[in-house]
Amino acid sequence: MSRRLVALAAVASMGLTLAACSAGSDPEASGSNDAAAGDLGSAAIQFGWLPNVENGAIIAAVEEGYYEDLGLDVEILPGGPEVAVDAQIVSGGALVGLMTSESLANAVLGGAPLVGVAAVYQYSSNAIVSLAEDGIEDPMQLEGATIGLSANDRTTLPFLEWLGLDMSTVSTVPVDGSPTPLVSGEVDAIVSPVGNVPVVLAAQGIDTTVIPVAEHGYNRWSSILTVRRDSLEDPEQLAQIKAIIEGTKLGVEDLLEDPAAVGEITYDVYGEQLGLELASQVEGAAVWADLIRRGQERSGGALLEVTESGLAETQALFENILGVDLDAHDLFDLSVAEGVL
Repeated sequence: MSRRLVALAAVASMGLTLAACSAGSDPEASGSNDAAAGDLGSAAIQFGWLPNVENGAIIAAVEEGYYEDLGLDVEILPGGPEVAVDAQIVSGGALVGLMTSESLANAVLGGAPLVGVAAVYQYSSNAIVSLAEDGIEDPMQLEGATIGLSANDRTTLPFLEWLGLDMSTVSTVPVDGSPTPLVSGEVDAIVSPVGNVPVVLAAQGIDTTVIPVAEHGYNRWSSILTVRRDSLEDPEQLAQIKAIIEGTKLGVEDLLEDPAAVGEITYDVYGEQLGLELASQVEGAAVWADLIRRGQERSGGALLEVTESGLAETQALFENILGVDLDAHDLFDLSVAEGVL
């Protein structure tokens, strides 16, 4: 815990805040790999942002000892605006990093030797959020609107253009994830994870309209467990990666079975350091759990499993919206999770 919190304090000192249990299975009964009985050493998982309930499954897996039971000591490395997940993996600073399908594709196009081995969220967490009183219920109603976008959400613009929206009528304002620009009227809509702005405003009694972008053809995955390709050629690192996949699945099962408990675990570990609110973590956990269920239903696979149908949808995203010249199959190694998920 101390190593994790020391790293966390360094990021938290930047003044960043987030608005953003165990009913799990017995690891020994879940088909763990043969190396689970031995000591796999230690490994780090790099988050893309500061710890919060979005990554509650991994936080729960650490706190409930699921990785430890599999023989692995896991350290969580907090992310943030100045943390490049791909660089951390490539440099060896983290064995596994959490990336989106878009960021993974861009990193590979840039020459990074990375590959995804499993994906927690296969249903996009992003949504177009507006105040309910404004009556925006379809993306095409954003004509003439001002939209709040974070640096990571700029690809929402080609998505809206692909839908047929006249982008010459749309203005954008940079935002940092806070709902304030929406409430103040600075923007008409804001792009946000469904577990962030809508949950925070609901706690304040403010009704919102949420348009999931996945329902309109923009299904960008997130929390893809990403590793260096050569790590899969090292027997010790491969065993560690398999343990991380298996332990994460156990954490996901906890999140699905009792979201509130995982929200409480997240708050207990990180709430004081990051100024998290208990209510937003508990209520947000149910939202993130629902995204996992939707992704599983959409792909037709097991939890975290990357399927052929999921890859086909990702390929369509690359070709139709993002303009990424890559074969989605080249971004994943489906063999790593075999026998684990």
